[in-house]
This record gives sequence, C-alpha cells and structure tokens, in this order.
Amino acid sequence: MVSPVLSPTPEDLSSLRDRLDIVDRELHRLLQERFAIVEAIGRTKGADEAIIRPDREVDVVTNRLALHDGAMPQETLIHIWRVLIGGACAVQRPYRIHVTDTLDAARYLYGPVDVVRWPTASDAIAALADKPDDVAVLPDASAWWVDGAIAPAAHAFARFTQSDGTKITILGGARVGASTGPKVLCLRHGAFYECDASDLAGTDTVLGRYAPSPFTIPVAQ
Repeated sequence: MVSPVLSPTPEDLSSLRDRLDIVDRELHRLLQERFAIVEAIGRTKGADEAIIRPDREVDVVTNRLALHDGAMPQETLIHIWRVLIGGACAVQRPYRIHVTDTLDAARYLYGPVDVVRWPTASDAIAALADKPDDVAVLPDASAWWVDGAIAPAAHAFARFTQSDGTKITILGGARVGASTGPKVLCLRHGAFYECDASDLAGTDTVLGRYAPSPFTIPVAQ
C-alpha cells in the first residue's frame, strides 16, 4: 500500500507516478497471465459446454467485495471484475448481448462485448433461439414474460436491481449455464412471480433460477 503524502512536493509526485507506472506494468502482466489461463481452460471445454457460469460469476464478485478495502469505489471494483469475466467468456467462445433500452446495464455487466439492440424484448429473446451462447438483458418494464414460456430458446439466470430502483433480468441461450441459486423466477397463475426455491408450487412455470446479486447496477438517471 502507498503511504499517504499529505502535502506532496513535485519530487513526491514524480516518485508516486513512477510507482504507479510500475504497478500498471505489473497489472498488465497479471492480466495477460489471467487471460492465457482462461484461453487454456476454453480449449479443454467441449463444444456444448457452457462458457457463462452464473453462480461462479456471483461467487467471484462476492469474494472480491469481501476482501475490498481502500480508496477504490466498490462500483469500480465490481465493474472491473464483471468486464474481466465478460472478456474471459468471449475469449473462450464469442457471444453477443441482446438489449432493448438496457445498454447502460449491459455495458456495466459485460464491458465491450458485441451488443445488438432490438425494438422489443420479444425480438431479443427470439434471437437467442439461434444463438445458444448469447444473453439478453431485459427490463421488467418490457414485460418480457408475457408471451409465455421462453424455453427451450432461453432461460433466466440472473436478476439485478438498478440505481433508479428498476429491475432487469438476464436470460441466456440454451448453451448458457443455468443457475442453481436459491431464488426462482416463475409464472404463477399467469403473473410474473419471484420466490424462494423452497416455496415453488407444482403449478408454477419456472423461467429460471438465480443467486441474489451482491451489488446494484449504476445507470443514467
């Protein structure tokens, strides 16, 4: 850790910037090593094996938050790790993100992965039928569940609250990993419903399971 300099002189600033350059070079080296490992993992996976693993993603971010301290804002830490995860998945197998008016959330969660914009949520979900590795980021306001069952084209695997109080759901194509999280999204008596897995009724139509997110997504107000 860098010791604080309360009233830095020009010499102090020069020294700190030199140290920052050293840290940046080491960060870059470690990132290259991380992605080399990810690339090797990708080569060991079969063509039908999932590259996006929802519960693993939640665990990684939760673990980083538990160890976090210092001046870096939590939102920055989360965004960095989410972008690393999204980029690592793309190295293993290319995929796209399908959105309606949820570009802010998609970029925060996945970084510079290819994004396709659709006029309606139904269009975004339909695109997953031919793209089993792709995901769709959809807002509750679009009522994406109204058209009925989304299987086998897609399944819900994550759910997030945004900084404006709205909620979004992440749906994946057939080859995206399913979550085994404790929460369930389902249709109950024709209405959208969230419950614990232990409270699931036999007549419910399950849209997917998810693990609660440890963070809120910052979006434009």
